[in-house]
Order: sequence, then structure tokens, then C-alpha cells
Amino acid sequence: MKIVLWGVETNNKGAELMLYAILQEIERKFPDAKVYIPYPRCKQGLSYIQTPLDFRFTPFSKFVYKAHLGGILRHLKLPTGWLSLTNVVRGADWFIDGSGFAFSDQWNISESNVKLWQIMLNKLYTQGCKIIFLPQAFGPVELPNTKKVLKVISDKSNLIIPRERVSYDYLEKSGVVDMRKTRVYSDFTSLVEGVFPTGYEHLKNAVCVIPNMRMIDKGTISLDNYIKLLSSIIESARETHRPVYLLNHEGKKDEMLAYKCRECIGSGIEVVTGLNALEVKGLIASAYLVVTSRFHGLASALNSCVPALATSWSHKYEELFKDYGLSDCVLPLDNLLSVKQRLVPFLSENKNQEMRLHLREQLPKIQAQSRAMWDEIWNLKKGRS
Repeated sequence: MKIVLWGVETNNKGAELMLYAILQEIERKFPDAKVYIPYPRCKQGLSYIQTPLDFRFTPFSKFVYKAHLGGILRHLKLPTGWLSLTNVVRGADWFIDGSGFAFSDQWNISESNVKLWQIMLNKLYTQGCKIIFLPQAFGPVELPNTKKVLKVISDKSNLIIPRERVSYDYLEKSGVVDMRKTRVYSDFTSLVEGVFPTGYEHLKNAVCVIPNMRMIDKGTISLDNYIKLLSSIIESARETHRPVYLLNHEGKKDEMLAYKCRECIGSGIEVVTGLNALEVKGLIASAYLVVTSRFHGLASALNSCVPALATSWSHKYEELFKDYGLSDCVLPLDNLLSVKQRLVPFLSENKNQEMRLHLREQLPKIQAQSRAMWDEIWNLKKGRS
């Protein structure tokens, strides 16, 4: 059994958590499988990932990346699409994409990216490989290249899984996706258990604040106003005399943002960074309250039955709250007083316990969905669809 993973990575801790969710399911179903991932998605090396599976880089992907072949060909204005073939494993049985959110007008998809998908999926398809797009957000879909890439995906895939109804509607309205291949399932990381990191016992039952540079680079809010928003949240939380910390859920940009926020506050607040995805989830699971701008920071809180609020740059945040039967949990960006009024009840013991009880009731439904999703995937017939 050969399985190729795409879209997951180890820089963004949400993507790394999805990687673990996939690997743990493969461990259960196909413990003797060979699992492949492109080199740039795991620059720390294969030993960084905790799995008993035979885990490998896709053929030549490390060489292509280290030799900067893509950049050289682009500089020479030569075609680069064929490089995607270095990610194709001969005789692969499954190609599983866990991108999270990659197919949207918000990313301004390029012609070269469309070409990459055409070449790679066509090769996999002709091998009879099963091609699966795990639960993720899709859309909006108005730009030509977004439609082109979704048409390629639709033509070659066996199953496309939007994780909420808004994404499903975007796919349907695009007019290029075969909706018979789509199923709606929620985020699938609820089955992954976190690991509490050593040395952070003093942050148990604290308020966890998770920044996200996407709030700024997607034009949702300016840097200055976002720092003011985070600072206001932290100051309000501190009034309860609970410990508060900033958690880096991605890479250098989010880390920089966290330190900039600490600098703005003008007094010591801990910035937690450098944890792996399982440790990040374990720390989130120990929190009293999570206020997050990262989607999987929110997912980890909710599926750990920890009350949470969020700021949003995409429909996926509101829709995740809906999956757990919650509303009015996305904070406004333009009114600090309103933010405080929304936050204060969540800091109270009564509201906090009420939310935890509600989440404990909802969690089994979410986990049952994920199990049903994997059953549907593994029961796909062999050969082309």
C-alpha cells in the first residue's frame, strides 16, 4: 500500500495536526503502508514526525527543492509544471490532500499552479490512484484560475469534501465541480489527542491568545488596529487575575506578531513558541479560555471542550462554530468596547462551565462524523471512478 500526502506540513501547526490525524488513521487501517510527503512540507526531517509508519519523501522532491530548480526554470522563463511529477509515486494507491484552505479566489491562483495540478493529477489518475480531498474550506470561486483548478480536481478526484455548507455552495455555484463527488464533513482533527508539553504547568487553566498574520495580509484589519485588538483582549483577561499567554500557532510571522503585541502591552506576558502540533493542542486543551485568529487553534479548543472566541478572515470560522451549535462567537474588529462586552461573560465561571458542558455534548457527533468519513473513503472501489 502506497499513500501520497499533499497539502499538510509542519510549519503551520494546524496543517501539522491534520498530518497527524491522517497518519493516525493510516496507522489504524494500513499499518504496513508506505507513506510519502514532498520534502518542503517537512523540512525538519522525517524523524520529526512521530509515527511507526514507513514515512518517506516523494522521489526527487528534496533534490528539486535544494537545487532551486523551480526558481531557476521560472527565471529562465521555462515551463515548471513537469516538476510536479517528482511528487508522483509510481504505483500509488491513494493521493490524499489535506490543504485546509487552498482553492479560493483569496489566493489568486496562478496559471502555473493550475498546470501543476493538471500534470500531477493526470499522472496519478492514469495509474488508477484514488484521489481524495479531505475536509477543507473552498471558495469564493469567481476568478478564472480558481475555476480551472477546481475543474481539474473535479475531473480527476474520487471524493471532494467541503467541511461546511458555505464551501459546498461555492463549489456548486462554480458550475465546474461534479457535485456527485462531494460530501460535507466537519474538520477531522477531533480524533487526535494532544500532548501537554513539559515545562508549562504554570499555564494550565490560563487564557490563551493566538494571533494570525492572515488577519492583516488578507486586508481584514490593519496591523496597528489588530495589535490594539489583541492588547485589549489581553488586558480584559488580566482583570480576572488569570494568567494570559500568547501562543504561536504557525511560523516566524505569527511569532513576530506575538512579540510585537507583547511589546505594545508594555508589561511581561509569556510568548509560547517552538512547540510541535501535538504539544500545541495539548496546551490549548488545558486552557480556561482560548481567543484565536487561527482556525485550527479554534478547532483544537472546541474539540477539547475548551470555550473559545475568534477573530475571522474567512467564512470557515463562523461555520466551525455552527458545527458545534454555537453562534455570536466571532469578535467584531472595529469596536473594542463591543469586544470586551463579548469577552467578559466567557471569563466568568458560570458561562465557562456552561460552554464546557455544551461542547461535551457536541463532541461525540463531530467525532462520529470523522469516523464515518474515513469509512466512506476506505470503502471506495478500486480503479478509476
